[in-house]
Amino acid sequence: MTTNIAAHPTIPADRDILVCIFQRGAADGLNALAPYSDSDYYSERPVIAVPPPGMAGGGIYVTDDYALHPSLAPLKPIYDAGNLALVHATGVPHQNRSHFSAQNLIERGVVEKTGPNTGWLGRHIAQSTAASNSAFRVISISGNVPVALTGADEPLAIDNLNDFGFDQGILDSGYPQVLTDFFRNAVPFSGPAAAALIAMEELQSADLSTILPENGALYPDTALGRKMRQASQLIKSQLPVEVICVDSDGWDHHENLPTYIDQSLTELADVLSAFNTDMDIGMARITVLVYTEFGRRIGENGSAGTDHGTGSLAYLMGGGVNGGQIISDWPGLDTGINEDLQITTDLRSVMTEMLDKRLGGTDVGTVFPGFGGPTTVNAFLT
Repeated sequence: MTTNIAAHPTIPADRDILVCIFQRGAADGLNALAPYSDSDYYSERPVIAVPPPGMAGGGIYVTDDYALHPSLAPLKPIYDAGNLALVHATGVPHQNRSHFSAQNLIERGVVEKTGPNTGWLGRHIAQSTAASNSAFRVISISGNVPVALTGADEPLAIDNLNDFGFDQGILDSGYPQVLTDFFRNAVPFSGPAAAALIAMEELQSADLSTILPENGALYPDTALGRKMRQASQLIKSQLPVEVICVDSDGWDHHENLPTYIDQSLTELADVLSAFNTDMDIGMARITVLVYTEFGRRIGENGSAGTDHGTGSLAYLMGGGVNGGQIISDWPGLDTGINEDLQITTDLRSVMTEMLDKRLGGTDVGTVFPGFGGPTTVNAFLT
């Protein structure tokens, strides 16, 4: 069976399904997409830099200025097909180098601690018309609801969809109905509990165990691979899911960057490639956004790693992406001017354009209060 997202009868034609992957730990964008034409890249990273295309261990040629890390090779065909765009020197300019604080700020879509405590996606979802009353409208495949989704109505957080529910003995006992009747009343946690019970019922009906990867897609047996395989099952199940959030952990590469980033990028590329293959023509109405809390410093440290910095790299994948391009106003890597990769494309511009063009429109002032930057960077098709 070929995936056909248009078969979701409740989701409007102007809305994509959004899959957000957060690279927690501050991913290094300078080795993921190496600016090999910038001589300062090699003078500042004499040990850890990705060699230019054509050299041993060299990057994969993308343009005369940029090369993909060799581990991202599975993404090159998607880029060439026009379904992948890369945004370099990007981020939210919050000027914070603490992982926890920076993640909180970027997921809230703000640059200061003041402002709404809800998340940018939660605010967008709250002000948009729901396509259904399904408990699976918004879900995090995680043990926790991410800050980005706070403010949405009862977002689900399920670490493993296969373990979410009652075993057959409990179902046969009638106990779930007792709980359902109880949580119809205004008791503590009645809202989340009722939503969870409804979700269990919906998930049982969806029978995800029968939904397998298609078109030869092979998801790696890793944490991110298992999460994205579950994301594909949800989408293909015809549950009217609109937003799926997943975390990719382990991007804090303070030491031995070449070894550890190779592992991280291999997992990311294999997962994105498998998902793209699995969803096939369904990618026409799916947008995948990959982003991180901040980037790394330009220069390598004494442990062949990188320390906390500012700008990084974001990935956009989907049929509605204006792909096959690097979106960047390159700031240069002269550490005499700044030790960090400067943010020249505010990630909120990318997110705003995505919400406007691919998710049915949005209210910028509500979603990104105080943001006065451009609302498009030509990253998406109309």
